[in-house]
Amino acid sequence: MIPHLLYAEKDYVLIGEIIKVHGLHGELKMYSYSGQPENIRRYKRLALLGPAGNGPEIFTLLAIRVQGGAAIIRLEGIVDRRRAESCVGRAVLVPREDLPPLDDNEFYWREIEGRTVVCTNGRNLGTVTELFSNGAQDIMVVSDGEEERLIPMVGDIVVAIREDTIVIDPPPGLLEINRASGE
Repeated sequence: MIPHLLYAEKDYVLIGEIIKVHGLHGELKMYSYSGQPENIRRYKRLALLGPAGNGPEIFTLLAIRVQGGAAIIRLEGIVDRRRAESCVGRAVLVPREDLPPLDDNEFYWREIEGRTVVCTNGRNLGTVTELFSNGAQDIMVVSDGEEERLIPMVGDIVVAIREDTIVIDPPPGLLEINRASGE
């Protein structure tokens, strides 16, 4: 029997969801929230959050292949279509203890969201409400409650990432041109 655990954000990271069954032998098509399904290869185990928030079931990841923007995964113990169909719509999590270690200049997006962003001159721009990748770099969406700004997470702009604060040194015009408020 697969152990059921109480879901706790401190123990797991949400990485995607099961969107459909693939084939007859228990393969699952998974949408990756990062937009990089090939990164799922790094993990040995995945957890599926049960319906109505039931605790995650942990599975060994047996195989993965990328198909378009999704991943086709095979999990230990899911060997037929009927069992696979019961997984559709479930959230896919990774146990935090299974996350790969980061280099000094790397971070997980979840560690950046909610931090205050200030300029080197002390100007408070607001807080990071989300991050996304434009293919070339990660972008922070920073909101002060009235407007949003898009700030690239690149070394020439991000000066420091501290416990609760991100310090940036924006080039002239960046803050004005990268407003996301639709003006």
